[in-house]
Amino acid sequence: MKHSKIAVIGAGAVGSTTAYALLLKNIAAEIVLVDIDEIRCHGEILDLSDALAFNGTSKIKTGSSQDASQADIIVIAAGKPQKPGEARLDLLSTNKKIISDIFTAIKPINKSTIVIMVTNPLDVLTALAQSISGLPHNQVFGTGTYLDTLRLRGIIAEKTHVAKNAIHAYVIGEHGDSQCIAWSSAEIAGTPIAQFPGIEKKDFESIAQTVKDTAYEIIKCKGSTHFGIAACVATICEAIIFDQKTIIPLSTYIQKCDIVFSMPVVLGENGIEKILSISLSDEERKKLQDSAELLRKLI
Repeated sequence: MKHSKIAVIGAGAVGSTTAYALLLKNIAAEIVLVDIDEIRCHGEILDLSDALAFNGTSKIKTGSSQDASQADIIVIAAGKPQKPGEARLDLLSTNKKIISDIFTAIKPINKSTIVIMVTNPLDVLTALAQSISGLPHNQVFGTGTYLDTLRLRGIIAEKTHVAKNAIHAYVIGEHGDSQCIAWSSAEIAGTPIAQFPGIEKKDFESIAQTVKDTAYEIIKCKGSTHFGIAACVATICEAIIFDQKTIIPLSTYIQKCDIVFSMPVVLGENGIEKILSISLSDEERKKLQDSAELLRKLI
């Protein structure tokens, strides 16, 4: 097990739930929770420690920025959360400063550390993290459209009465409103998605809108999204720790598009080991280019 210490920076809803998901997975020897609000962080540790009764191997504690800097995996979930009616990109100015301050505080970073970005706007801040971390791009990436992809597969599963893990379909591009679904390469057991019983091309637009709107609906109803993304982060950490070579869409620098956003990648113990190309229609390629252009203006 190459990576045994995970630091989670940000003890808000997403960060603390991520620590909880990591505890339940029982994959890390030590989890360090770091937050500028030390009292809140202490309370979360006390609460999370109760879950250790169901975990045979992990320890969890509060830590400093320097503790985080030497972790094998650093999860950055600090920042202003998205409010009802607020787009992810509206968070940029505030969270850009927060992320810059975090990297200043945790330098020098362990050269083998893998950094997982969770803070929104995800793609822009992942680009920032890649530029200021001093680490190779394959070791610094964002959760990207992984959760969006899981939402997509969940909707398709309901329509086709097929298990989610049998569905191969990806949301790519921005983790945000300009995201794109690669319908032309989506399939179930080798059958193109539009030819599978229970789903038709006329459904594509409404499905895409539902995937895009889910986070807004959750935030409108309860104020924040944290369970789904925490489970995603824990699964990403598991893929790294056990070198699983999992294929999932993550946010990283895509040289062909000259931008940071999500494409399917191979994820293993060294981080992103390969970026995969997938077949796209002309319309999908245009949507992806538009997504890249939107992000390029911000970055």
